[in-house]
Amino acid sequence: MSLGKNKTLNYNINFPFSNPCLLDNNSVSSNLDWSPGVSGKNSIMKAITYVLAEKSISNLLPLEYPFSPTEHIFGDSNILVREDEPSSIISYMLGSTFYNEKLHRRRELRMSNAAGVSTSNIFTGGGEKEKSEASTNEHGNQQQETKPFFLEMFPETDERERPWKFSFKGGSTSFTCKIYFAEQFDMLRKSCGCDEIFISSLARCTTWDTDGGKSGSIFLKTKDERFLIKQISKYEMDAFLGSANKYFLYMFNEVFDKGIPTVLCKIFGLYRIGFYNNVSGKSMKMDILVMENLFYETSVKMVFDLKGSMRNRYAEKSGKDVEVFLDENLVEVISKTPLYMRVDTKCNLSDSLFNDTQFLLNLDVMDYSLLVGFDEETNQIIVGIVDFIRTFTWDKKLESWVKESGMLGGGKKDPTIVSPKMYRRRFRSAIDLYFCMIPDFWTLCL
Repeated sequence: MSLGKNKTLNYNINFPFSNPCLLDNNSVSSNLDWSPGVSGKNSIMKAITYVLAEKSISNLLPLEYPFSPTEHIFGDSNILVREDEPSSIISYMLGSTFYNEKLHRRRELRMSNAAGVSTSNIFTGGGEKEKSEASTNEHGNQQQETKPFFLEMFPETDERERPWKFSFKGGSTSFTCKIYFAEQFDMLRKSCGCDEIFISSLARCTTWDTDGGKSGSIFLKTKDERFLIKQISKYEMDAFLGSANKYFLYMFNEVFDKGIPTVLCKIFGLYRIGFYNNVSGKSMKMDILVMENLFYETSVKMVFDLKGSMRNRYAEKSGKDVEVFLDENLVEVISKTPLYMRVDTKCNLSDSLFNDTQFLLNLDVMDYSLLVGFDEETNQIIVGIVDFIRTFTWDKKLESWVKESGMLGGGKKDPTIVSPKMYRRRFRSAIDLYFCMIPDFWTLCL
């Protein structure tokens, strides 16, 4: 229907309240005649004032809390802490003002005590500027080299560094978070370029069903799949605390500074977290470490967990999206379809395994695995050493002796538990046989 030029458009406004008893639409439409124009906003305000005057505010239904009772939001952070997602506790704490202020104060103090160490070199691993080659003075005596920058920043010899303990409360729930080696891990994350994404990734996590673990530990992964979160036992926690400084020294001095090749899966954080809800009675306490996800942004559908042993190292198909197989499965595969590598790739892998296994041998660590994933889209092989925390203890020595002696019928195949030195030798030899090298021109000339 067409309207004349002198016609005025009149609208009746009905507010869509969810509770019909709060407002009678007829009463509003009879008291509100809104004509578009400058007075439109004033008319709406008059309508709202009228409603509040006619209907007592006490009769209005209370607004529902938009979050679950197990979800907690804090005014100083945009991280929603969820009781059923443990990593959100860490995410909130690493992004908190009091944590970052303490980190900044400690960093400034260390920087003032470490002469000649620049922030840019610390966070990029460029240690060549800090080191000087050993030189000979006029008397023929060799001068001492400058300390690696990591030792300049962290000269303490006490490996049992006290953790940073924080606690905070959200509603009826009290949270605790212990951060171990906060400064060292912060430096490591900055050196790897994942310090900013680390906090946002840990804000959400989900349970992860793994096939490889036998310890019954809880495995989680961030929802963006960048990082993996593993619950560790008290023994594993103590073992890592005792060797953490050597791990940092290896990563900073050898890998970042000297540039040696490595396939060691990086650990980016160690925490003890917990909470207690005094209304529901629910509580949680666990020690966890956060590590990189080797297969992030890949199309890996088949993974092999390799230890270089043929004892009980065969896995049946599980029907899952990502199948995890063991050594005997790989031997079965390569007997029909060998795995070939170029010369430079094979040399890089061999050098990496030599460096990493020597480092683990020095720590008396064994029973680690090489995870191997096959990306079908890019035809790439992704590898990384995992499970390198547990040290060689008397219980493993006894188990190794029993299996080697054949007292339990275990003399047909190599024992799964050997000494760290034997484990390293067997591990490297097996991996070398699993992957064949494609000869090039220079190989043929030899």
